[in-house]
Amino acid sequence: MWTKPLAALMLSCIARGGTASANLFDDENEQVGVAAEAPKTHRSRAHYNLFDAPGEEEESERYTCKSIVAIAYSRQPVERREEAKRLRKKKHSTDTSSDDDNEELVDQHPEEGFVCELEGGSIAPIEATSEQLEEMRAALSNGTLISAVSTMEVDMFDVVEEDDELGGDDVGVSGWDTPPKSHSKSAKVPPGPIHLSSNSRRLVEHPQRRLNRLKGVKKLLVIRMTDSEGREPPGDAVYYSNKFFGTSGDTETPKAQIYGCSNGAMELSPDFGSDLNDKMTADGVLDVTIKSSLKKISTEDAWPLAQKEAEDILGCKLPYGCGADHVAFLMEDCHKGGCGWAAYAYIDWWPSVFVKDYGAHPAVVTHELGHNLNMAHSGWTGASRLVQYADHSCAMGNPYFTDYHDKICFNPAKNFQIANSGAWYDEKYVITLNMNSDTPYRELRFVGVAEYDKVAQYDSETNEDIAVVVKLETGSAVDFFVGFNRKTGQNSHNKLASDEVTIIEAGANGESYAQSWFTAGLAQDESHSFSKWAKTNEELVVKVVNIDTSEAPGYADVIIALGGATKSPTPVPTPAPGTSSPSISSSPSHAPIISPSMVPSVSPTLMPSTFPSGSPSRPPGISPTKKFSTKDKNPNQKAKGIMYQVQAEEADVKIEKISFKTKDDKDTEVQVYFQLGAYESFPGGGMDSNDWEEPVFDDIPDRTSDGLREVVLDEVLTIPKGETASIQIVGKKEILYEEGDKEFAVAADTGDFKMITGRSTKKLFEERLKDADFVGEITYHTYTAKVTSTPSLSPSSSKLPTLPPNDDSTSPSMLPSNRPSPSENDGGGGDDTPKEYDTPNANDAGDNAKGIMFTITSKSKEVRITDLGIIGKDDKESDLWVYYQNDYYTEFDELNKDAWDEVLRKKVALVPGKIFNVKLDEVITIPAGETVSVYVVSKKGVLYEKPSKNEFDIYAQSGDFDVRVGTTTKKEFQQPEKLAEFAGRFVYQTKG
Repeated sequence: MWTKPLAALMLSCIARGGTASANLFDDENEQVGVAAEAPKTHRSRAHYNLFDAPGEEEESERYTCKSIVAIAYSRQPVERREEAKRLRKKKHSTDTSSDDDNEELVDQHPEEGFVCELEGGSIAPIEATSEQLEEMRAALSNGTLISAVSTMEVDMFDVVEEDDELGGDDVGVSGWDTPPKSHSKSAKVPPGPIHLSSNSRRLVEHPQRRLNRLKGVKKLLVIRMTDSEGREPPGDAVYYSNKFFGTSGDTETPKAQIYGCSNGAMELSPDFGSDLNDKMTADGVLDVTIKSSLKKISTEDAWPLAQKEAEDILGCKLPYGCGADHVAFLMEDCHKGGCGWAAYAYIDWWPSVFVKDYGAHPAVVTHELGHNLNMAHSGWTGASRLVQYADHSCAMGNPYFTDYHDKICFNPAKNFQIANSGAWYDEKYVITLNMNSDTPYRELRFVGVAEYDKVAQYDSETNEDIAVVVKLETGSAVDFFVGFNRKTGQNSHNKLASDEVTIIEAGANGESYAQSWFTAGLAQDESHSFSKWAKTNEELVVKVVNIDTSEAPGYADVIIALGGATKSPTPVPTPAPGTSSPSISSSPSHAPIISPSMVPSVSPTLMPSTFPSGSPSRPPGISPTKKFSTKDKNPNQKAKGIMYQVQAEEADVKIEKISFKTKDDKDTEVQVYFQLGAYESFPGGGMDSNDWEEPVFDDIPDRTSDGLREVVLDEVLTIPKGETASIQIVGKKEILYEEGDKEFAVAADTGDFKMITGRSTKKLFEERLKDADFVGEITYHTYTAKVTSTPSLSPSSSKLPTLPPNDDSTSPSMLPSNRPSPSENDGGGGDDTPKEYDTPNANDAGDNAKGIMFTITSKSKEVRITDLGIIGKDDKESDLWVYYQNDYYTEFDELNKDAWDEVLRKKVALVPGKIFNVKLDEVITIPAGETVSVYVVSKKGVLYEKPSKNEFDIYAQSGDFDVRVGTTTKKEFQQPEKLAEFAGRFVYQTKG
């Protein structure tokens, strides 16, 4: 699942749980379904929390949890963006209220929470300090803490039910509202480091139980919950039966996906036998009504209530007493106790919980089932927060938020973990390599998991060494896993490194629950290298020499070589006397992987990557972050504004931060403006607001340790190679600078760019003062477009797509594009006749914004949009931009201009209240069944209609595509403001 921040007040965190009443395992001397209470404490408290009077101590009893169960939360896409927005605002806030510590902990974006399983199967939330909670998460990731197996001693407290007066609006130690009805037990970790042990019987049985979870028919029960006030999920039982199991013909379901990715080894079933089936509302789905309001209780308290109601209807104890392997709880929404998530699941256990209509999104359900099957998130190597689930080559990365996308399987690290349990894959094709001086070279032919069903037959027809997954053993708990990410069949919705060889990093030796990190995606003739491999002084290189997807199964030929090792030539055998020479087939069925001469005889020495690496691998052409400082400058002048120019030299320059000194140390609001071109050529000479884009920063900058004010720009400022850009900094307090020799002269030359002397101003766009040289620091990197060269075993040439959505990332987005190239002829059964579709709200649009971001989903045919009809706010000529990119905009860094493809940039006089057609410079192509995001920006504003639906809901439908609710932005690439329905026209053609 995706992360749900568990904030903490007073240096404490709590991992919320529920009060289930079912056993995890049928342990000896334990009767399934009999809820045995934890030992009573010496003195029961009416209400327990950390806000009791100082010095007042609660009575508790030391208690050993039956097990510690971890929970993973999945935030909704809109909530993730809003959280990033809130954190950025907090970063610049001068508020010193008592929740500052809480905000810092939220900023860490912790992953899992934990509960204490009690005897009988009920659970209690675990309260711990932030240090203890992070220690538990680290133990979970490295395999020391095994969810539902490991245990620990806690201090157990009784908690009685609260009424609204006691607990309705209190803030708990997690930063969540305390629910009116809390758990009957609360567990607190004793002071100091955590001390883990294991339930010995479970530890012995754990491998077999995990294997059993991954093989055969697994019964999934869906419980659809209605609360006491009639709140219920948006679909009925028949709807969810179809969405989970395809009972009414839906083909994009978790059942189909698990079956496909496991190649039939595992199957989800709604069949519980005739007795229980007769009690179901629909196949596999049971409607229940709880006696509490979701407005007054947390979801962690709600789902156990639904469980109890279900048990009363079915006449058995969930899960195992009813024969269920997994139980999914669906509820209308989360109203109390920390919300904003789409779903959460208990790791290596049986429950999962979904709000709104996320239970109908097959990728979300498959993701949560992955957690039930002990899989952790799939993220991005070394990148900053909000990327724990950003590996879009894996279902445990950030999945699709749609009801028709699910065909994405698991990455090599997850597949190795599954295979290590003895499931899904023949061990023959799951290989562990200890690359050393004795075995320095290996050639392998990789086949993707989506075509695993063809591996055995293919293996019998070729002499190559076939692999599905390869583990590169490092000698530590952190290893690397290699596979071929074939985009076909059950993996045909893959979004990252399609039909490439992927390298994934993971801990716990790849054998159990551990966060994995996407390290590299390699196309043909590309390679990735590790220096000082496995404590050696040698470089290990993984090189892709051939990829062939023309037939099934597709394959990738890969060389793995240590220290420049080459394949030893195999001598031609000398025929024995009296025998003929060995015959050679004139048309071998499969070409050899590589000729020995293709591998260099010496180890490459060009900038090898280090191992292990704590920083993200960089896409080709992107330099490390650099910093230019004007230490030789004397800030002898001051003014409220300064504008100057920067000229890029041999590469694109991408500015991330600008630091400068103000007159005093008091906080002051600062605006930063940016515009390509030299300001002296602007119509107003840089002194008119129309000369500039909207501010790229409008806030209070941070203070640095050396006394500067540091502006972290809202968007990376890109200055193309050889071009000039103008920057203007304006503050409410005066900014220091050095008086320049002459305006427009070169003041400094970094080698990457030139700083041009500018001009100070009295105020924003008011009264030019003196020639001015910028004084401060500029943090930037350069980007050079990748140039294809002849194949070579070059180190660290891995092809990495963009960093995933991260509001704080300043790296340019390099999203891979799977769009077909526009062609002159439609061909292929296409329809060349242009079509027009006007959105039904075109006559009702009355609100305006500078930017509108929305999504379009094609249906059965490819859609090519050639013109866009836009309704303007007024008839004044202004700049108009149209951008687009594959996928929902929440799935990439939508506030980074580099993440988008620009398809129109021109000055246009729109017509107020009427549709004005604009021909795009580049066709927007939407493959059949796919979604793209479109962003329309006008300095003078465009009209839209306020929606009555949620973001991404469909509000307009042509026969060829759907248009979904989007969002406005106050300024170009500024934070989203309001939900919006784009109003206008689409001129397009279809193909297929």
